[in-house]
Formats: sequence, structure tokens, C-alpha cells
Amino acid sequence: MKRGVTIKDIARKLNMSVSTVSKALNNDATISSLTSERVKALARELNYVPNEAARHFKLNRTFTLGLIVPDILDQYYAFAANGVEAAAEEKGYHVMLAQSREDEQKEERIIDLMIRNRVDGVVAAISKTRTDMAPYQKLLSIGIPVVCIGREPSTPEFDFVSSDNMEGGRLATDFLIRQGHRHIAHLRGPEEMRTGRARYEGYRLALEQHGIPLREELVEVVDFTRENTEAALARMLALETPPTAVFAFKNYVALDGIAYLKKYHPALLDTFRFTGFGNLPILGYLDHKPAASIEEGSREMGLEAAMQLFSRISESEGEGQLARSIQLPCRLVVHV
Repeated sequence: MKRGVTIKDIARKLNMSVSTVSKALNNDATISSLTSERVKALARELNYVPNEAARHFKLNRTFTLGLIVPDILDQYYAFAANGVEAAAEEKGYHVMLAQSREDEQKEERIIDLMIRNRVDGVVAAISKTRTDMAPYQKLLSIGIPVVCIGREPSTPEFDFVSSDNMEGGRLATDFLIRQGHRHIAHLRGPEEMRTGRARYEGYRLALEQHGIPLREELVEVVDFTRENTEAALARMLALETPPTAVFAFKNYVALDGIAYLKKYHPALLDTFRFTGFGNLPILGYLDHKPAASIEEGSREMGLEAAMQLFSRISESEGEGQLARSIQLPCRLVVHV
């Protein structure tokens, strides 16, 4: 197979030093415009392609970011990935994307793969049940910075970018109260998820602000499966004083709840109301949808996380040891 053209080949043909050719190709200001143009013209003529691997070796970087999400089909993570990729492209980086599928063992295999591929940093939405951050601590220990998004890590040494989950929970519940509902249920995320606890605190705070007692029987933990959501709603609707509205951890849970009402309680569809996190684009095409959504700005979250990661990558060793926690504001979007 024919060998590619190198900087040495160009230097030999032009009777220049390799250093001069390299500087000309990299727009070094110390090289005259005439020399620079001669070098670039010959490079184009010979179809010269820079050796990125050699450049990366010299700089001790691969110009690659790792991105770990639970499920790319979840539009929240799809938009976040879009933000990470946009920031990476602007900096001349590539993104290695992998899905954990909420499987901790798969997540750990992904981390090992990213270490072997020498990524410069990792943005991660940790799996929903993860409490042991040792695999991510391994990244930090070998000099690969990590920024967590969406789901708060259980240990404090990681940078973290999220929406203001407590305020979002308060806004979603406050909206239902102002619509006249007093018996509002909450389908909350798994107990291990700090995000779920923050949204629950927002729900509790809104009830308190309006003088509405918290009814523990109207709070159910769900695991995001349709069957689990249906079982929780069935129990609550069988109560002597059932709920008339639900604040759901996320709108995919709310949509499962609406589907349950369609099948088993169609008479409630016109009066029962849902709110949830995630202003999904598909909601605009549905006849039955949540009454309102919390817009989290996940693309902006991805952008911010990537910029935090670049800041860490550029820091000198020993700098910036304190973890940074950034909360982006939420917005209530009314649908009906």
C-alpha cells in the first residue's frame, strides 16, 4: 500500500527544515506569508493529511470526550448529548457516546473502555441505582476529569450540572394547586436518586405553602416501568379520597399514567391532571397530554457540562480541587 505524504517529504521537496514546514502548516506567525503559501500549495498538491495520532501523542491528548447516558432514546439525554457534542465540536473534540441501559455492570465496562481509549474527560449521567462511585473515582485517580449531569452523584468530589429539581417540583405542584386541586399525588423516582428526593421536596414545599396537608398514601415510588406506574395509580385511585391530579417524576411516567386512565378510567380523562419533568416535543401531537411540563433545558445542561469538563482538562495539576455544582433554572410550560 502506498505510504502517505509526510511533513519530511514536503520539507525535502522545498529544501526547507521540517520545523519550518510544520510551523507554516500550523499558521505560525513567525513564518512569512510567502513561505507559508508555498508550503500549503505543495501540501494541497500532494494531498497531505496531518498525522493526528502523532499530534495527540505529542500533546498527551486524544481530543475525545466520553459521554455515558442511560438511554439515548430518552429525549432528555438525547438533547443533553446534542449539547455536549456542540460544545465538543467547537473545541475540535470528538465524542464517544455509550448507553448504560441502567445496568451498573455495563456502565463499569464502558468506563474501562473509555480508559483504554484514553479519553480526555467524561460527562456521565450515572445509572439510577448507583451509589458506589468507585468506577468514576478511578477515572479521577488517573487524571481523567468527570462531570456528572442530571443525576447527582453520592459522593462530593465530582462536578455536577443539573436543573433546579426542587424548584421544578414546586412549580409543577403549585400549578396543579392553582388549578383547584387539593388531593395531588406524587409518583417519585427511586429512593436512591437524589434527583427524586429533590423533586419530592419541591412537591412537599408547594403543599406546605398552600396549607395543604401532605398525605403519605398519595406518594408512591416508581421504577419507570409502565406496569409499576399502573400499579401505583390503581392503589391510589382505590383510596376513599383518591387524588384528582398527579405530579410525576418525569413525563414518560405521566404518559404511562394517562394511558392507564384511558384503559381503565376513561371518565376521568377530562378532569384528572398530570404534570411532570420533561417538555417532550411529541406532547404537541397528543390529544391527551400532561397539563403542564417542567422544561429542564437538557441541551443547555450538556453544553454547560462540556464547558466545565474543558475547564478541568485545561487546569494544571493540583488546581481546581473543589467540586463545582451548577443548577440551571427550570421553566413551567402549560399545555392545556
